[in-house]
Amino acid sequence: MQTKKIALLSVLGFAALLMGVGIWMWNKPHRNVQEEEPAFVGKTDAFSQFVQSANDSVRASLLNQVVELQGQVAEIERSGDSTVALRLLSAEADVLCSFIGKTAVELPELRPNQAVQLRGIYTGYEAGLPGFDMLPTITLNRCALHQTE
Repeated sequence: MQTKKIALLSVLGFAALLMGVGIWMWNKPHRNVQEEEPAFVGKTDAFSQFVQSANDSVRASLLNQVVELQGQVAEIERSGDSTVALRLLSAEADVLCSFIGKTAVELPELRPNQAVQLRGIYTGYEAGLPGFDMLPTITLNRCALHQTE
């Protein structure tokens, strides 16, 4: 009888601990892209060339790191009030940047060929298909506009 109570209390304590950790993980603050030190700073074409020429382990080390890119706006797509997708001009690859929440709402009106400097979290590289005229795609999430001209 005594061992059953101890076992039950142990299981309940462990479940409470797991629940507490889960609640903490769910509610922890998002990363502030503007305040983090970028792992790469440079022009869009230079970053595209770097990512394409890098091996898988270098690309993996860049994943979830903040990068700061300077380039020109190619296309802007707004989806509702709180999501903006931005494609930067690059001869080497499509660079897709997504703005969500407050950064999307506060994003000024951008126009094609406008020079921008932005920061975002590098989330992946997808090789293109040469026979189908598809450029490789580089994606950045949680982007924030750093500077415009």
